[in-house]
Amino acid sequence: MTTNRLAVWQYGHRVAVIDRDDRGRPRLSYTEEALEAFTPGVPLLSWSMPLTRTRYPQGTVKPFLDGLLPEGNARLVIAADHGLLADDTFGLLSALGRDSAGALVILADGETPEESLTVSAPPLTDEEIVGLVSRLRVAPLGVDAQVRLSLAGVQEKLLLVRRPDGTWARPAGGIPSTHILKPAIAAYPHTVENEAFCMRLAKHLGLPVANVEVEVFQDRKLLVVERYDRLLHADGRVDRVHQEDFCQALRVGPDRKYQALGGPSLANVAQVVEVAVGPGALEALLRAVVLNVLIGNADAHAKNLSLLHLPDGSMQLAPLYDLVSTLSYPELDPELAMYIDDVRRITRVSRDRVLNEASSWGVPRARAAEIVEDLLARAPAAADAAQAETEDLPATVRTTFDLQSAMLKDSA
Repeated sequence: MTTNRLAVWQYGHRVAVIDRDDRGRPRLSYTEEALEAFTPGVPLLSWSMPLTRTRYPQGTVKPFLDGLLPEGNARLVIAADHGLLADDTFGLLSALGRDSAGALVILADGETPEESLTVSAPPLTDEEIVGLVSRLRVAPLGVDAQVRLSLAGVQEKLLLVRRPDGTWARPAGGIPSTHILKPAIAAYPHTVENEAFCMRLAKHLGLPVANVEVEVFQDRKLLVVERYDRLLHADGRVDRVHQEDFCQALRVGPDRKYQALGGPSLANVAQVVEVAVGPGALEALLRAVVLNVLIGNADAHAKNLSLLHLPDGSMQLAPLYDLVSTLSYPELDPELAMYIDDVRRITRVSRDRVLNEASSWGVPRARAAEIVEDLLARAPAAADAAQAETEDLPATVRTTFDLQSAMLKDSA
C-alpha cells in the first residue's frame, strides 16, 4: 500500500508521524497525543530526538530510521523485492515497520496495531525452518508477503515466534517475533559455537546478556537468541520494549558505525550513558569493554550497545548481544571498532589503557581497577563453565580468550 504518512506507535500510543518533504526526505513530528501524555524534552523515541513540537529534519531522522532497518545485502534484496531503491528509508519502513527493533510499530497513518497472540502464529516444522534458513540470502529475515518485519544488522538471521508450548511459528500478520535464529557464517566456521560460548561467558560473569541456546533443526545447527526487547506471557501475549542503539542515539547512520569511519567512540557512548542512565552505568559499560577485550571481539561497534527506553520513562543499558571472538579468525582485521584509549588493535590493549579509557569517562581510576581485577579473577572459571556448556567449541576460541586474559593480567 502506498502512503505518504507513517504513524509510529509505542506502548499503545500514536507518538509520532513520519512524512516526506518535497524532495522525498523523511522527517518526523511528535503527535499531540505524545505531547500531552509525556513530559516535554523526554527522549521518547531516541536520545537524539527529545519530545518537542519541533519537526525533525532528515539529518536527525534518517540515522534513527535506518538503524531500524537491515544492513548490507539484506537491505538490497528486500528493497528489490518491494520495487524500492535501497536508500528509500521511508518506503522500506512502510513495508517492514510492523515488527522492528524495540517497541515501535510503524504503520500507514490511519491504521491501528492489532494485538495478536503467539498462539495464533502459523506453526513451523523443523523442515520448514531449515528451508527458511537456506533461503536467507534471497529472503532475508524470513520476510515474504505474509511476514513484514525489520531488524538491523548484516549477519543472516531468521526471526521467529516461540509459542507458549515451545513450538516455533512465523511472525505473520503483525505478530511480534520473539527469537532470532542465526546459522553459522559460511566463511567463518563455528560462529554458532563461538557466539554461544562468548554469550555464556558473559552470563557466568554476571553481566546482563541476552539468553542463548544452540538447537539442531534436522542437520542444521542454529544459535537461538531470545530477544530482550520482547516480554513473553504464558497466555501468548508479547510486550514490546523500546530500545535504540548508540548510533541512533548519536545521530550516526549504520554505514558509519566504526570509529575509523567517523563513527562513535567509547567516550561518545559514555557521555550519553552518564546522562541518560546515570554515572553508575559507566561501570557496566566498562565491564562490557573488558569482556570484549577478553574474548577478542574487535567488532564491538556502537550498534552493538543499546539503550532500553522503559514504559515509565527511565532508561538503562540493554543486555549485551552479538558477542563473538573475531580474533579467533586470523583473516579478520584486529582493528577495534571503537578504540580503547586510542589503542586501535585489540591485541595491544593493556590493563593501563583500559583504566585510562574508563578514567576519561569519569570513573575513578581506583574503582575502575577494582572492576577490571574482579573480572580477570573470575573470568577463567566463567570460561570453563561456558566451554562445558558449548559442544564442539573450536580450540582457537578458548585459546584466544586465554591469550587475551594473559595480556591484560601481565600488563598490570
